[in-house]
Amino acid sequence: MLNTSFNVTFFLQTFKFMGGYHIRESRDITVIIMLAVMGFVFLVLIGQIPRLITGIPGIAYAFDIVYSILQSVSWLMFEGRRWRIVAQGSLLSLLALTIIPVWNPAIAISTVVNMLIVDLVFNSFYRLFKRKKMLLQWLILGQVYYWSTHSLWVLLFSSLLFYPFEAVLTNWFIPIMLVMLPVIIIEAVAGSYIGYKIYRRVEKLTE
Repeated sequence: MLNTSFNVTFFLQTFKFMGGYHIRESRDITVIIMLAVMGFVFLVLIGQIPRLITGIPGIAYAFDIVYSILQSVSWLMFEGRRWRIVAQGSLLSLLALTIIPVWNPAIAISTVVNMLIVDLVFNSFYRLFKRKKMLLQWLILGQVYYWSTHSLWVLLFSSLLFYPFEAVLTNWFIPIMLVMLPVIIIEAVAGSYIGYKIYRRVEKLTE
């Protein structure tokens, strides 16, 4: 618990250094913390169980739809503002590294790097898609990109930090992730749609 509190404090100080406290709406920080913690709680209670039971790396991708829903809601609430998406991913990774045994540094780094790419690239097109009333399509593109490439980043950083590239490729990526990829894409699309509907409902209630 002490380590978790330290990680949250460290995250907030880092976010402040990055300019996070120049945010006009304090809602952004609330959304970042709330949805990162919700993702962390789900990961602790349910998300890590298949890996612990089966011992199969990558099996937890079967629960991507839950994380996709949470991400979709937050991405839309950030409205294209910078650094929020990567901040949320960083906080989740810091929390997960504290107590979750299956969440290793390679997964944490992959999450932060991929979130940074979404933050820099996909956020650049947010206003364009919003003007064309195509936010659902923007969301689907971002989610499909994130989840379909996450395992590639894990492959890269696992081979750099822990194991030989060939071993990770032949023992994990090819036999498991190629089978899971269609499931990952389907769940990313479904999660985007559900998250979009939740966001629109919340938006109407707050108008």
